Amino acid sequence: MRKKKRRRRIRISRVAVLALTVFLLVMLAKTLFSYEQTSSEAAATAIPDPIWRNDYDWSSLKEQDGHLAFEDDSYTSKFGIDVSFRQQEIDWQKVAAAGAEFAFIRAGYRGYETGELHTDDYFTANMEGASAAGIETDVYWFSQAVSVEEAEEEAAYVLNLISPYTVGTVAFDMEIVSDHDRIQGLNAEEKTAIAAAFCRVMKEAGYSVLVYGSDSWMYTSIHMEDLQEEVDFWIAGYGEDYPDFIYTFVIWQYSNTGTIDGIEGNVDLDLWLIPK
Repeated sequence: MRKKKRRRRIRISRVAVLALTVFLLVMLAKTLFSYEQTSSEAAATAIPDPIWRNDYDWSSLKEQDGHLAFEDDSYTSKFGIDVSFRQQEIDWQKVAAAGAEFAFIRAGYRGYETGELHTDDYFTANMEGASAAGIETDVYWFSQAVSVEEAEEEAAYVLNLISPYTVGTVAFDMEIVSDHDRIQGLNAEEKTAIAAAFCRVMKEAGYSVLVYGSDSWMYTSIHMEDLQEEVDFWIAGYGEDYPDFIYTFVIWQYSNTGTIDGIEGNVDLDLWLIPK
């Protein structure tokens, strides 16, 4: 009798373990499904409608004369650089001879702690040098605006700086620099409104506009869907064969450690994609 009771207990224990295992597996499956659904919903709110996906065929990307180029039935490209005081004195004639067709030159910046507006130390020299070398001159502004009013103030400052020059495109660049940045407390809605205000002033003055950033910045730090009908995007992505950013953009900053004749040290390299 005792042996039978023992077997029964063992049999009951095995059934209990099996039931518990099945229960845990069911709960795990429900948890994973809920997580995937939540993640998908979060991603959907962070990115624009699929109609704004780019249609670049990256098999048409190639290296040409030491830099990247793109050419297919729908798009062509031009090669350029972006510079600031960090590159110091530049031999723009050599840069042009090395194949640079355009240059984004930093106009200036707002202090990330003080909030004061500053002109880049080499802005005038770079604008004059690039223009004299026959290179298309565009500019970018490093923003630390914390309100629409400050964004409009920055835009007015840039307009004053570029008024003596021929400028085609103005880019808005907002990035986190340190833990003490003025923009640390801004949410995506506020950053979007600030970018939109800056770009609106520039467009009203007759300039084309870009918003610059990494793919993660575009996905999470601003709302692209609120900007994409009014502005184009300039994407930064390094160390990859081609950008995995699937939404619309016109410039790819593909290296921040590039080199080019006429500049000592590293420089950012850019590929501008142009519809035919």
